[in-house]
Amino acid sequence: MRFRFRQLMLATTGLTFVLMLLGIYTAAFGAGLTCGARWPFCDGWLGLFPATIPSFIEWFHRLVAMVTGFVIIGTAYAAWTRADDRRIAWIVTLAVLLLPLQIGLGAVTVTLSGLLSWGYTPSVQILHYTVALTILTLLTVGTALSLTPTNAESATRLSRRLLRRLTATVLILVPIQYLFSYGTLFVYSAEIQIVYYALTLAIYAVLVSIAVWTTEYEGISVAPSSSSTSSSSSSTGSVSSSFTRLRWLSTLGSGVLAVQMLLGRQLWGTVIPPLITDGLSIVLFVIALVTVWIVFRDGGSTPASAQTQRSD
Repeated sequence: MRFRFRQLMLATTGLTFVLMLLGIYTAAFGAGLTCGARWPFCDGWLGLFPATIPSFIEWFHRLVAMVTGFVIIGTAYAAWTRADDRRIAWIVTLAVLLLPLQIGLGAVTVTLSGLLSWGYTPSVQILHYTVALTILTLLTVGTALSLTPTNAESATRLSRRLLRRLTATVLILVPIQYLFSYGTLFVYSAEIQIVYYALTLAIYAVLVSIAVWTTEYEGISVAPSSSSTSSSSSSTGSVSSSFTRLRWLSTLGSGVLAVQMLLGRQLWGTVIPPLITDGLSIVLFVIALVTVWIVFRDGGSTPASAQTQRSD
């Protein structure tokens, strides 16, 4: 995998991350409603030059969305021409194929009382956010694959440090994320929503990456030699089992976060019962706690490290 392509994947995923936060802020601020019946124009001279702060936010969001779309398309081209792993090319291409749907949904959501009176309904906004999250997930998976070492020795060194740091980071961020959720410590303003979703999306990206890396690390192993002992084989099986548990836990945690983010939009006109939101936060914290326990209990070892011990 070429170094520059890895940097491109990181940049593309990061830009998409920023775009999602900007979209959330635009919706929370109500900036998209400055277009209304005039879409694709907004208020201001000729409908092209922002006359108010809300219309500026909406136009700036459109600008970033346009740039991000072209960057994703360029990354897909680079994936087919420079990536060593064809899976990355297919993953980024799928993200590109979702772009027209996302653009169309984005247009529909700002046509309240306009061409489509039902454009700003909760169902359309939820679908719009779900497609955006799907695109970010695909890019995160592609980025994680591009950063995965291809040899056992490098994978061993990376996984020992990385899994410990990432799981510990999730455990620290989850309580902080909860403090910024709806109905807790702060008034749920547009600015607080940005902080909440920035933390939530960061945790989500980490958990998705853990799921990818545990899958990849488990597959990087050396065939056991004829002199291998039963204890070393048992050690390898134990580590493989730990990786399987980490993969399922991180995937479950990602699902919990996806539900949290949808509920956090508060689109239904009524407050989501605290029993649901707090319950999801507790489940997420337990998942984070268990993943930390698994990683630190096993010393961050990998199948590759176990195989290295066998060969010694």
